[in-house]
Amino acid sequence: MPFTLIKGQFLPGLGFPDGDSVRFRARDKTLWAKLEGRRVGFGTGVKTKDTVQLRLEGIDAIEKAATKPLSVDARANLFRLLGHDAVKAPEPAGYILARMTDDSSGRPICFAFRGEHPKADGASITLTASWLRKSANYGQIKAGYAYPLFYNTLFAALRTELQKGHALALAANRGYWPTDATRKGVTVAARADLATIPPIWPKLWRRLDAWLETHAGLDGFHAYLKKSNERLDLLDIVEERGLQDIVEVKGNKVRLLTDPANVRVVGAAGKRKR
Repeated sequence: MPFTLIKGQFLPGLGFPDGDSVRFRARDKTLWAKLEGRRVGFGTGVKTKDTVQLRLEGIDAIEKAATKPLSVDARANLFRLLGHDAVKAPEPAGYILARMTDDSSGRPICFAFRGEHPKADGASITLTASWLRKSANYGQIKAGYAYPLFYNTLFAALRTELQKGHALALAANRGYWPTDATRKGVTVAARADLATIPPIWPKLWRRLDAWLETHAGLDGFHAYLKKSNERLDLLDIVEERGLQDIVEVKGNKVRLLTDPANVRVVGAAGKRKR
């Protein structure tokens, strides 16, 4: 299935950008209606009117409240990939390729590119692996400033290319990877610890953040995951599991039992009616 080409400007100075999300203003905002799923959510402020917060497909950067300076470095690298320059290009021109919106937030799920595309705004585009490598999504994962976060709505050929970029980052020990503790595990006794622990898969970090908002320590955290029962596929064995099945908790130490690149999350993006 093709993607819709939407041209516009990236707006790094607005909202709350991070390593996998940035605001965008489309030249033709009627094109948002082409995307599947929930209506796109527009900004409501004076400066953010007619802008949307993007969610970059296939990647997940650590949260702004996570370990610094890595969270800041990830955001700075995304800005660079999008062509941002505080003086010469504070709102760089670019384009996205999107098919659907996030099922909960209304954010367009997309691949983001700097510069111009030769086809007309609103055109249907088949994204090839070679063109994907020009995207900020691929640039972030190759630089080690994004973890894989693959959903079942991502085409297999594109997922494979992102996995290759992830492998390159691992081999070169870039970005997060010199200190990553996703598989080794981290000790978390209180919510404040999340700002100082080594980087871990952001999806797991967010679940810890939600739990520790109302609890002290990790006693009961695994049961919390089991109750939520978020579904995912393990790509190496092509079997479905729950998030709780790939998370190990021993006392206040938690770790992921498989590489994030081996996980395909079962989501509902694009399925909601307008």
